[in-house]
Amino acid sequence: MAKHTLDISYDYDFLLIGISSHEKDYRICWALNKKFGIDLIKKDSLEIKGKKHATPSYFSFFVFDKKEDFLEYSVIANFSENKELLAKGDTLFNKEDKLKKNNQTANELLVPEQKQMNYFFILRGEVGDEQADEILKMIKEMEVVQTAMRIDVTQLKSKQNLIF
Repeated sequence: MAKHTLDISYDYDFLLIGISSHEKDYRICWALNKKFGIDLIKKDSLEIKGKKHATPSYFSFFVFDKKEDFLEYSVIANFSENKELLAKGDTLFNKEDKLKKNNQTANELLVPEQKQMNYFFILRGEVGDEQADEILKMIKEMEVVQTAMRIDVTQLKSKQNLIF
């Protein structure tokens, strides 16, 4: 009997900007909303289960769909929320035991190769290079942002985590 394999290729055609900031996710989104005149809304956290981990990681996720311009704005945290750590009854001392038991670290990363970035601003749709440079410049000017940089998605090892 012949063996058939399915080869799936993903489209990584979006603008990816890494944002470094000490602010909470809702403050970053509020600042982006003001700067770009958009309305990012918090969605259910993005759940990703790694091969090495027994439990999934959860990443804060915000979206705004601008239908008239055929653009979708997204902000996703690079550091996991680890909802299990937030469970009632946890103390300072038993969190570490729980993490070790589940083969989990306190700050799992969505894109480990970009550990210096706290958030990713993703823009899907037709965006030219000049427009992308202007967007990056506007993000860098924001008071809540320490630094921002454009990231080439094709060069990332964990780019599959950015497909949602």
